[in-house]
Amino acid sequence: MHNLSQTLAEQLNISKHEIERRKSFLNFTEKDEEILLAYKPVIAKHCDGIVKNFYDFLTRYPEVSAIIGDAESMRRLSSAMNRYVLELFDGHYDIDYVSKRLRIGLVHQRIGVSTDLYLAAVYQLQLNIHNTVAMYEMGNSDFMDMFALRQAINKIIMFDIQFVLETYYSGLVNQVEAARKEVKKYANSLEKKVEDRTKELEELSMRDMLTGLYNQRAFFDYLRREISNAERYRESMVLCYLDLNGFKAINDKKGHQEGDEVLITTGNVIKKSMRDGDLPCRYGGDEFALILPRTTLEEADTFAKRLIKNFKIPEMCGVSFSMGMAGIGPDVFIDHEKILTAADNEMYKAKAKTKQRRGFYISSTHVNA
Repeated sequence: MHNLSQTLAEQLNISKHEIERRKSFLNFTEKDEEILLAYKPVIAKHCDGIVKNFYDFLTRYPEVSAIIGDAESMRRLSSAMNRYVLELFDGHYDIDYVSKRLRIGLVHQRIGVSTDLYLAAVYQLQLNIHNTVAMYEMGNSDFMDMFALRQAINKIIMFDIQFVLETYYSGLVNQVEAARKEVKKYANSLEKKVEDRTKELEELSMRDMLTGLYNQRAFFDYLRREISNAERYRESMVLCYLDLNGFKAINDKKGHQEGDEVLITTGNVIKKSMRDGDLPCRYGGDEFALILPRTTLEEADTFAKRLIKNFKIPEMCGVSFSMGMAGIGPDVFIDHEKILTAADNEMYKAKAKTKQRRGFYISSTHVNA
């Protein structure tokens, strides 16, 4: 992955000269580097608390909790975040440092973290660091110019954000450039080609890179749309929330590559089992959200049986699934958060049965209010 981030740096024309140029735009000087390095021992002392407060705040949001997953993932993320915070205060910000930041952008893009969620998280981290600085200032006002320290912190975080977001958009920029060249070559079909290319880019931005299903961002957009359509036309709709059983053991014992193969196969089975017009989404980790428009719970039960039939246990390394289903309409409707909560609750009811015996379990409810 380190070589890949270096390749990204080359593709984005990020050289030593470019790094210095970007520092100059932020007025990020050697003095700022010295200030950050001098404060590193204090940050190291309080780093665990900064990271804990950071995740305590973020995990209040379902989108973040879904991405993080289980306690082991949280442990690894906290360890990585600890290193990230300390690196902010290394006092040396060269091409190796930038390559690490590009890698962070690549990883966030791969797991489906949206840019708005990433920027909100960075802002929260920045607040936590500033709060630590403020507490230390009360008893150590002569340690250094605290205003200069706060300015240096703001500069290095803005410096980081540039490079992380660079990897989010570099692929899209390349595709837009390719579209521009095609438009020049085929001027007579300019309007149609731009429209087609734009739709393609929008579709790519809403797909999970691993499974090919819609990603979490697309899921929320489609869920809101389908609830609105169901209410407008007085139709039923079902949301299925699916969680794999035994998946963590595959990652732990056989590695993430084997785990990725299971997720890819799961995505293919889901697509094979769903009808045209249904919307299969990867919510995060080993969780999937399936939107079934114009569907009753009875019809959804038929779909669930078809999905179980297509789910070949040997090909899935022994993995099965638990699924919760929440139905609404045609008379009573609720917002997207409530139906997601209802489906999630049903999934946990189904999941509880796996403690007694492994297999496929479905639990469903019709939400009346």
